[in-house]
Amino acid sequence: MTTSKELVERALRREEVERIPFCAPFQGYWALGLEGVSVMDSINKPELAAGAQYRAVEECHIDGVEVMWDWLLPAEAMGCKVKIPEFGTIPTVSHIISGPEDLDRLSVPDVKNFYRFKAAQDTAACMAGKLGKDHFLMASILSPFTLAGEMRGVDNLMMDTFMDEDFVHALIKKSLEITGAFADEILTWDIDAVIICDPTASGDLISASDYTKYSKKAMQSLGSRIRKGGKVHINHICGDTSDRLDIVADTGCAAFSVDVQVDVGDAVSRMKDRMAIIGNVNPAKTLFSGTPEDVRTETRTCLGKGGRRGYLLGSGCDIPVGAKIENVRAMSDVFMEF
Repeated sequence: MTTSKELVERALRREEVERIPFCAPFQGYWALGLEGVSVMDSINKPELAAGAQYRAVEECHIDGVEVMWDWLLPAEAMGCKVKIPEFGTIPTVSHIISGPEDLDRLSVPDVKNFYRFKAAQDTAACMAGKLGKDHFLMASILSPFTLAGEMRGVDNLMMDTFMDEDFVHALIKKSLEITGAFADEILTWDIDAVIICDPTASGDLISASDYTKYSKKAMQSLGSRIRKGGKVHINHICGDTSDRLDIVADTGCAAFSVDVQVDVGDAVSRMKDRMAIIGNVNPAKTLFSGTPEDVRTETRTCLGKGGRRGYLLGSGCDIPVGAKIENVRAMSDVFMEF
């Protein structure tokens, strides 16, 4: 019998599959909320964080499982102030780069001993011990361009792309050194893939040409590092990225996780010889606010468009904290019989 892991691996190789796999791809924070495990408790007690994922994985038949979801942690490791919420992603609330004069102060942090990274590593190890043989395990990290935005402030970074291109390139170069150090440690874990999250390169923020100018080269470099380390390289960008599918494929990724604004059928068709597509049931409108029947209807549409070759079912972005498990489970009602 084909395991979940084998099913995902075949889909990523764009081979025809007997069942389209469910690759969340971001269920971590949602599953914590589902079990009432606060973010701080998940950091202090990795075994609780891991345990919170099992119900979601089993009940919703998740094939590709996120085992590291604290993808923004390098920002705090670099000195940015954050606010740890009870549930959900940890946001950056202050920045450390005011201008070019601050670049020389940036140095690679002590990755292994950073408290959030240690917790993520322990959580991933717990999950690998229980799920690793049968499930496809993924760690999420942020891209160099997105880390640059966390350290500089996204609004400031956007303005810098117009006012001081050399500064932006220098900041991204520094960010690549930092994300590379985190990636090197993650590559030693017993996982299958690393997802590079690049929301600051969203089509809602920068053009395709600016994505090429600022983010693409760093993504190629970090992705190459991941692949040389023996892991599968997956990309995710929020928003409408229909105009940059070929550019994303140029980074060498095996798959691209797309947001709801991208037509799955068009993306799979255009990228059939280049990369697989993951997506893209609407997280907010359907998974959070909809009914199970709404979810089933949209899931059928996604599966029909994506097909059995080069496509993995998933949420358009993070499964929202607070989404009912009945809604997420409704996706499996469809794909298990599709």
